[in-house]
Amino acid sequence: TFLPELRPARGQAAADQVVLALIGAGGRGSQLAGNFQQVPNVEFKYVCDPALSRAQAAAQNLGKKQARPPQAVRNLRQALDDKEVHGVVVATPEHWHALATVWACQSVKDVYVEKNTSLRLWEGRKMIEAARKYQRVVQVGFQNRSAPYAVSAREYLQSGKLGKVVL
Repeated sequence: TFLPELRPARGQAAADQVVLALIGAGGRGSQLAGNFQQVPNVEFKYVCDPALSRAQAAAQNLGKKQARPPQAVRNLRQALDDKEVHGVVVATPEHWHALATVWACQSVKDVYVEKNTSLRLWEGRKMIEAARKYQRVVQVGFQNRSAPYAVSAREYLQSGKLGKVVL
């Protein structure tokens, strides 16, 4: 299982809680949130999904592993407006990745966003501009490139044991 390195935001003591919001409570979002919860001092305050029943189910599941259950909301703006939230995990359908990331940066939140980063080059540029302008950390989930199975496959190809790969 891939676990991203997560450290408290700038200027905080290591013992401080990192407060997150999950944006997109489908299968991948719920999986990521569970992974983030394995990191000490991480708590989800919100689970955002337009399908409120899905947000509620994910919030209930996350609530089993932390002191207080996250609040299930339909509108991600509610989480972005909350000053207690340090960062967001964006696991929405791809057409929402760029806008959610830009809004999060504007709301002074750091972002972990799933792949594909954006649908258009212009959107990706706007994400970079927002991260730089608001001095936010934005990480894209390309863990397939660094997962153990991908590393071993790459090493096997490079070893020559497969023969000459032409395509």
